[in-house]
Amino acid sequence: MHYKIGTGLIIKTENAAKPESRASSHLKEVLSNLAQVHSSFDYGCGKLRYCEALLETTETLALVDSEVQLSRLQTLRQERTSIREAMRRSNRVTVYNESEFKALRQTFDRAFCINVLSIIPFFAKRREIVQTIRSKLKHGGTCLFVVQYRNSDFERMRRMPNARPWRDGFLIDSLRGLSFFGLIPPNRLCSLVLRAGFEIRHMHLNEGSAYLCAVRK
Repeated sequence: MHYKIGTGLIIKTENAAKPESRASSHLKEVLSNLAQVHSSFDYGCGKLRYCEALLETTETLALVDSEVQLSRLQTLRQERTSIREAMRRSNRVTVYNESEFKALRQTFDRAFCINVLSIIPFFAKRREIVQTIRSKLKHGGTCLFVVQYRNSDFERMRRMPNARPWRDGFLIDSLRGLSFFGLIPPNRLCSLVLRAGFEIRHMHLNEGSAYLCAVRK
């Protein structure tokens, strides 16, 4: 998504997407222990960093992101393509932009929101995303939220000359445009999820990231 924060200033969240080669081994282990379900969606799929691992946990998978991220030409699994094109022939994966996903009447067994909320610069938009995720889950459906609350690399980046503070994070201006990186403490994540109408099943912390499993009431 693109977010305007001032005259001529636009944050491009696609700049923060990381490739499959930078997947977290801890998160992949967490995913490998999940029970199988019929349907799941990955809200903010980025560069498909966890797509294959998620497909091991579900029969069908919906990928959700901005149209910019879904349609732009980029390197995915060592091939220059787009997410829409890469998934066009799949009979297990469907692709939706944010508006298309909101219009769906389908509900899902499980959701994933992996390192998405931390790159959203507006608190109201974070709340909207969590509420949308809840609305697309079946009653009793679960969502795994992952956010960073501590990152030594972020501290290094924060001190760079092209970085400046913004709300609970900082902005970085580069040749690709403006990016936002935030840190969300575990207690703030819990509050956000509870206010959206979820129940918290469990949460654990690992190397600066919070892993929270929430259930739709």
